[in-house]
Amino acid sequence: MKILVMSDNHGRYELVKGIVQDLKDQVDVIIHCGDSEFSSDDPIWADFDGVVRGNMDFDGGYPNEQVVSTPKGALYLTHGHLLAVNATNAGVLEQAKQTGSRFAFHGHTHRLYAEVKDGVLLANPGSLNHSRGEYPGTSYMVVDVGDEKITVQYFDENQQIIPSLTQTFN
Repeated sequence: MKILVMSDNHGRYELVKGIVQDLKDQVDVIIHCGDSEFSSDDPIWADFDGVVRGNMDFDGGYPNEQVVSTPKGALYLTHGHLLAVNATNAGVLEQAKQTGSRFAFHGHTHRLYAEVKDGVLLANPGSLNHSRGEYPGTSYMVVDVGDEKITVQYFDENQQIIPSLTQTFN
């Protein structure tokens, strides 16, 4: 199962649309972790399995969190601003565990990362607008969930893989 995860594009409609159009037939699940700044009823969301509200999404039509069921386990989605992700991902982990989720994705910090804690994959795809982390460029992620391992790959806005950031978890 492949999961396309994006967040924090802060506009950049054509960029998001292009990535989704190019990848939607290559992935099984598409999610957005907030701060799109699009209307919640925009047609772009028809291709998404999960979308949450970010602190810059002023449209009240988005949920603050969402759980998406998949054959490989539930995905917990949040933007993270209501869970203090600037300081720690402990709140995201706790919510994932409370919802029985195997995966937890968030945005807000504009800092990409992936790690496994207490059996939950916690990850942030970075930002499709501007990075605030060690990696200076824009990014999104594709998570490939196999039977024995999970591979996290990051891509730049030109859909080029960033090989140095690839991680594999058993």
